[in-house]
Amino acid sequence: MAENEAPIEATNTEGVNAELKTGETIITQSEVDRIVKERVARERAKYADYDELKAKADGAKTVEQKLADLEGKYSAAEARAIRSDIAAKHGISAEDRDLFLTGTDEATLTAQAERLAAREADRKKNGNVAPKEGTTTTTGGPSKDMREFTRTLFGQTD
Repeated sequence: MAENEAPIEATNTEGVNAELKTGETIITQSEVDRIVKERVARERAKYADYDELKAKADGAKTVEQKLADLEGKYSAAEARAIRSDIAAKHGISAEDRDLFLTGTDEATLTAQAERLAAREADRKKNGNVAPKEGTTTTTGGPSKDMREFTRTLFGQTD
């Protein structure tokens, strides 16, 4: 035992060493330090690959995020292609396609395109005509009687 080291009675409260029994063995501070260092080294050995596993997990997250982004871009590109094909098939302009064809599946887009094409065909067929525009029709009734009375009063006849 060294001069400055005082003997320490070992207790099992800290779990320093299972072989030590309270009251039977006296150990020095250097022995306690050695035992603690061994214990810490064993615990560190258990988690030695923690940083490596953490880096792999972070890498896996980025790969998953990239995959999700690519799937989203693919879905959007596929929807644009279907929308463009259906619009071209029904003769719908690019501006109208982007504005009116809002469906997410091919059946909905086709129904929207057919309806839009039918409305456009009706508009072209009828043109911008308001029926009976510019014509006046008079029916009998109180205004006709009043006109006749006024004409006879002032001596005008047709």
